Amino acid sequence: MPEVTPAYGARSDYDPLRMAVVGIVDDLTLPPYNPTLHHYNDEVREALIAADGKPTSIKAAMPARYERTAEQLDNLAALYENNGVKVLRPRPYSEEEKRYLDNLQPGTSLLYPADPVITIGKHFIELNIRRAYRRKEVFALRDAVLPLIEADREARHVAMPAAQPFAPSSGGPGPYLEGGDIVRFGTHLYVGESDIASNRAGTDWLARYVEPFGYQVHPVPMKGAVLHLLGVACLLREGLLMLYRPELVEGTLPGPLGDWEVIELTEQEARAFATVGVSLDDKRYVMPAGLNRIADELDRHGIEPIQITFDQVGYWGGSVSCSTHALSRAP
Repeated sequence: MPEVTPAYGARSDYDPLRMAVVGIVDDLTLPPYNPTLHHYNDEVREALIAADGKPTSIKAAMPARYERTAEQLDNLAALYENNGVKVLRPRPYSEEEKRYLDNLQPGTSLLYPADPVITIGKHFIELNIRRAYRRKEVFALRDAVLPLIEADREARHVAMPAAQPFAPSSGGPGPYLEGGDIVRFGTHLYVGESDIASNRAGTDWLARYVEPFGYQVHPVPMKGAVLHLLGVACLLREGLLMLYRPELVEGTLPGPLGDWEVIELTEQEARAFATVGVSLDDKRYVMPAGLNRIADELDRHGIEPIQITFDQVGYWGGSVSCSTHALSRAP
């Protein structure tokens, strides 16, 4: 029998995962160093500084780490496929795309497809990342997802207004909105806001777009020590979440999530990407290996922790959920 493609759409972060895009390491080239790239680790920052104002091709500068990163992304894709998830991969960049916005910030990455786009219900939304070198990622992801959109009469494809050009590339008014800052719970959308990723202009744009479709958008101000809201909070099933509370300006999540049971995280666990995993459903959670206390907590709450070695992908500043764009979750 021919393979059946799952229906496009995702409403909550823990509904059964049916289809996803997994990132690739091809063309990974980091931009020249500037102080706004503080989310990179010390070794990466030193390598960018040593490049003397030129972008750094990771395949040329760190070939062994490049290959191990590719292997771990392939392992994640295989894990999903072994659990019945259809996996798509973005194509590499064209030469023209590689040069897009070079005047603002040269560089290329396709590691983390969760950031430049978001699926909200049947809405495929192209977003604006603060770091200009990552805004071109929408082109490769658009080509991967467009056949699903065209095959679904209910699906909508929309792009945010372009962010205003500004130097340094992460400054200016935006609007900025990043997929890693958006947590989904049915018709409730939580959007992290900080000086390093999504800002209020991005949240306001999202609210104007989705509220006529029955969604409610909850801004979540953050202190800016962690890049995205998904590095702070993760919904495991209805009524249960993980949270690194000190990063939230108000110390709690607004709306219905404020009443949920919380597995509290330490700073070390948050920085080791405890919340940056992916739920296969509300009983299985794929997470980076080595977080043994969190694995025990999940098990105690009836959720199977599925640990995967992901340190090489994590080296570049993201983890499992960053490398995964959920295209289909069965409600």
